[in-house]
Amino acid sequence: MIVINTPLKKEVFRKVAEQEGLVYLKTKGMKLYFKNTTEEDEKDFALKLKRIYKKNRELGAIYFSVGIE
Repeated sequence: MIVINTPLKKEVFRKVAEQEGLVYLKTKGMKLYFKNTTEEDEKDFALKLKRIYKKNRELGAIYFSVGIE
């Protein structure tokens, strides 16, 4: 399971994650939970997703973390 922890712009983080092939499961507090349906290892995919977010002009300046559980 991939977890994105962010206080702002949850809908944008969710949209980008779903475009990359993740399936949204739930939101709990500041955390968004996703199921990885790709063939990629979850740890590698989380790092890739973090790089994608950092390049995004709308999300790059927001404090967030991407991890696995």
